[in-house]
Formats: sequence, structure tokens, C-alpha cells
Amino acid sequence: MKVAEGTVVTLAYDITSEAGEIIESSEISGPITFLHGSSGLIPGLDRQLVGMEVGQERSFEFAPEEAFGREEDAPSRTFDRSEFPADAVLEAGGRFEASLPNGHTVQLRILASDEKQVTAAVVHPLAGQRIGMAVRVLGCRAATAAEREQGTVISRPPPPSRSK
Repeated sequence: MKVAEGTVVTLAYDITSEAGEIIESSEISGPITFLHGSSGLIPGLDRQLVGMEVGQERSFEFAPEEAFGREEDAPSRTFDRSEFPADAVLEAGGRFEASLPNGHTVQLRILASDEKQVTAAVVHPLAGQRIGMAVRVLGCRAATAAEREQGTVISRPPPPSRSK
């Protein structure tokens, strides 16, 4: 089966910086499985994978717009001031690094703040950078009706073990 919109794809991958340094790798974090066309991973990834088959490998580069975006296009969000350390300096134009529950970090570019709220652009650490990606397709299958409806992969439980 070839990768196409509506297929569930499992990839081994390496993501590299412009300098060629490995930023993220499935060797460390494990392969990724996603619904092609609905992944929300790297915007340009789906287009690059179309037509690939299990076992096939490919390398490509992404411009910032196809990868993690440009800093000036980062979405903004308003936070309660209480979500920040009491001593944090949160002035317009300043930056604050925030840790996400998954262990990743994002940069917050402060747009405005007062004693109750902070409005900040949420900037991915790789925003504005070209990145490289090398992939190997480990699996490809048709998505179930439920997966297509939900727009995400539904984990399948492992088959029951048979004991004698």
C-alpha cells in the first residue's frame, strides 16, 4: 500500500537543523504513527510522503513555512499572570521559556502584560529555521472509518496472548 491521504503511516525519522545536527530522532523517542492528511506534525511532511511504500527511505528539507513556521506568524495566547513565577519579568518585547507537559519547551514572546494577564506569541524553538528530515516508512495501512471520522489514529490493543 502506498502512502496517501487517509492512510495510517508509521515512520522512523531524524530531524536535523540547518547545521546538520540531529534535533529529534525516532532512535530516541520511537517511531511516529499518524493519519496522513490530518497529522498536524510538520505541515510539509504529508506532501513529501505521498506515494512512498513500506521500507522506502527519503530525505528532504523544509523551509520555515513548511516546518515550524516563522516567528512573526506565531499564534498568540493570553495566560493568567499566576501561571508564571512571581518574580518573572514579563514586559512587552521580552521572552520567557516555558516547559510543556511532554518535556518540550516553547518560547513566549511577550506582547502585553498587566497584573492579571500576559499575552504572548507562542514560538516554537525551531521557528524561522530550515530543517532537514530523513524518513523510512515502517508501516502503512488504510485508516478505519472511526479514525477518518476523528481525524486521528486510534490505538489498537495488542492481540490476546494464547496460552496452552
